[in-house]
Amino acid sequence: MPAATVGEAGYDAYLAVMPADALADIYIRYGSRLLEGNVRTFLGRRGNVNKGIATTLAKEPNRFFAYNNGIATTAVAVTTKKAKDGSLIVISASDLQIVNGAQTTASLAGLRRDPKTSLSGVFVPMKLSVVPQDVAEEIIPLISRYANSQNAVRASDFFANHPFHRRLEECSRRVLAPAVGSSQVSTHWYYERARGQYLNDQLGLTSAKRDSFLRINPKSQVITKTDLAKVESCFAGLPDIACKGAEKSFVDFAERITKAWQDDKSRSEFGDKWFKQAVAKVILFRACERLVSEAPWYEGGYRAQIVAYASARLATLAHSESNGGRLDYQRIWSAQSAGEILERQLVQVAEVMAGVLRAPPLAGQNISEWAKQPACRKNALETSVPTVKGLKNFLLGHEESRAERKNSQEAGRLDEQINAVTAVLAHGPQYWAEVKEYAQKMRLLSSEDDKAFYPALANKLPTDRQAERLMSIVERCEQAGWRSTV
Repeated sequence: MPAATVGEAGYDAYLAVMPADALADIYIRYGSRLLEGNVRTFLGRRGNVNKGIATTLAKEPNRFFAYNNGIATTAVAVTTKKAKDGSLIVISASDLQIVNGAQTTASLAGLRRDPKTSLSGVFVPMKLSVVPQDVAEEIIPLISRYANSQNAVRASDFFANHPFHRRLEECSRRVLAPAVGSSQVSTHWYYERARGQYLNDQLGLTSAKRDSFLRINPKSQVITKTDLAKVESCFAGLPDIACKGAEKSFVDFAERITKAWQDDKSRSEFGDKWFKQAVAKVILFRACERLVSEAPWYEGGYRAQIVAYASARLATLAHSESNGGRLDYQRIWSAQSAGEILERQLVQVAEVMAGVLRAPPLAGQNISEWAKQPACRKNALETSVPTVKGLKNFLLGHEESRAERKNSQEAGRLDEQINAVTAVLAHGPQYWAEVKEYAQKMRLLSSEDDKAFYPALANKLPTDRQAERLMSIVERCEQAGWRSTV
């Protein structure tokens, strides 16, 4: 891979030529890990750009280099050597990340498995930025943001790697929803942390494995991060925020989650129970979408606003009717359905909310704009709505709700500690010696960090605090480009 180094701006840059088959093989081996620095993953071949990649390779492979914009990559270190012709060849790279070019890379990986397509003699333009660790956190996100994009980048894409989303992703892959009706199959509610991830996880699967994946992860149970943000905003009593659009709603949600994540108690709450409650809210929200569309009073238009306000008003109604409590989300999760009573309640609440939205204070005011106003939210959430018989069976009282939240926090905290101790013990002293050596070399340790290594290096049981500190050090090392050789 010939390269030329340029620039004196705190990093080294190379313009290189990457063999397409080598790039595809790297992706097949490392998968989404290669794209963790990217703001999104593969968006599928239905887009014009990705269809064009396949068409070019099939009809004009010798012109792929000319037609394709190439990829932008980063690394924390590279090893090079000089070829006989005097050009540089990059022979290794530490923590290689594709920050722009997921579409090209994943498309090539998919086509690599196609016996009808050959990547031999096909090359990809590549820009490689070697960024020192001390400025990586500042520069790499900007490279990702400003790199020439072949598909539009959304603001929500830049929050995909936050630990909250990673934890929710882990919950969604592990927690099985109860089988309901005649089905004997338990399924997952698939949380799509990075845009295009659901399609990306199916890439390269055989037909039988894809059918199995879809059976366990049905498309109807995919929750995108912007879906989650909108639904959570509504049930938090902020329908006006939800009505500002997916991206603006997500930015507000991200700020609230970031603040909550900084508190130990709040952070520990984001576990299995929180995930199940979030799914229950999505079930209610989607039921409301269907019910509004089918309602005889629905005149068409503004369904998104009506559903947002109906969901928010249902949450505030549950709070008042339970004397400070809330809806019993566990019951909804167990049934995997809103149920007849809550559906009747949603229809009645939605009808009242539609009336509020269609009667703005200024005659002729745009309803969509009115729905975004705090005044609309105040008016709607203070408007009286009828309650249906049996609603109280779906409510938790204040004390019960408070006790459940406390139990959830305690269980989450215990899970965090157990998982950390288990993870430490799963690795031997040689692993931890390697971690410590790298962390010291990169100056990532404090004096307290150093002490945490004592039990790990002696193959002894660490305390909860030591285990959590060690796993935090591993995370820092991995972010700095370290990969274990043990």
